[in-house]
Amino acid sequence: MGTVTMALPQKPQPGTGQLEVHAFCGSSSISALSCTYPLKLVSPPSRPTDHAVLVFMMSYGGGLVAGDCVDLNIRVRPKSRLALLTQGSTKVYKTPSKSIRSHQNLTVKVEEGAALLLLPDPIQPFKDSSYEQCQIFHVHHSLSSILVLDWVSEGRTARGEAWEFFGWKGRNEIWSLPDPDKGTKKKLLVRDSMVLDETSSTKRSYSDEMDDLGVFGTLIIRGPLFRALGDFFLAEFSRLPRIRANGKPHEQIDLRSGEFVESVKTWSATSVRGSVIVKFGSRDVDVARRWLRDMLLRDGTVGREFGERSLLCLQ
Repeated sequence: MGTVTMALPQKPQPGTGQLEVHAFCGSSSISALSCTYPLKLVSPPSRPTDHAVLVFMMSYGGGLVAGDCVDLNIRVRPKSRLALLTQGSTKVYKTPSKSIRSHQNLTVKVEEGAALLLLPDPIQPFKDSSYEQCQIFHVHHSLSSILVLDWVSEGRTARGEAWEFFGWKGRNEIWSLPDPDKGTKKKLLVRDSMVLDETSSTKRSYSDEMDDLGVFGTLIIRGPLFRALGDFFLAEFSRLPRIRANGKPHEQIDLRSGEFVESVKTWSATSVRGSVIVKFGSRDVDVARRWLRDMLLRDGTVGREFGERSLLCLQ
């Protein structure tokens, strides 16, 4: 008689995660969630008024040590909503060698009528660290909605760090999902990259190239749910003076105190293939956080559609 062999289930690789969200009774619910060390996914209990699932993406120890690799795959089913946040900046710790990098990869499929809100705290690379991330979003060409914040700070300012890492690489891509009924294949819609490494002219420190910026970030806005928000950023940018005297930062009115406070040092907004791309730079994280919060509150879309808890990283 022949022998029968049974394949044992494969052990999940360290740092991998799976998350799936589906629409349920006019709201959204998690249908699958798993993660392995050092990645941790936590979803607090939902409220009756919540339209979206809220999930916090964290790492044990608050950051990534040299050689850590996080690989998270997410599927947002039709007509569901997901708000993905963090509970603090993702720290990138020192590496013994510039060739040993910490990695984070995120792959998201946002199906027809679904929406993703990605509002993490900034990446904080420590001195002598090395980091690389890749975030890929597959969307319905016209009926998926995404709002993605991607930002990086200069390091531990309390210790005098100012862009003193070995290297930092980040890439965001948006692809349209294939449509078998129409015979269309997937198509690259947006690719946005930022590279700071030792191939630059500085060879080591990037502070001179950053024009006194302590944080630099990108906001990607796309889809019908966020159309008003994208138009709001474009309209606000069109009203900015094109020449500012003495290189002074902008000012804005704080919605809580009603007083004028320092705003980001520079920002821009442009429309690219159905997406609005916002670039901003600030002297420190708190100023950028306040500017982003006030812009999103003035428009109101995020709080109304995802709940006030979705703005926790900007508090």
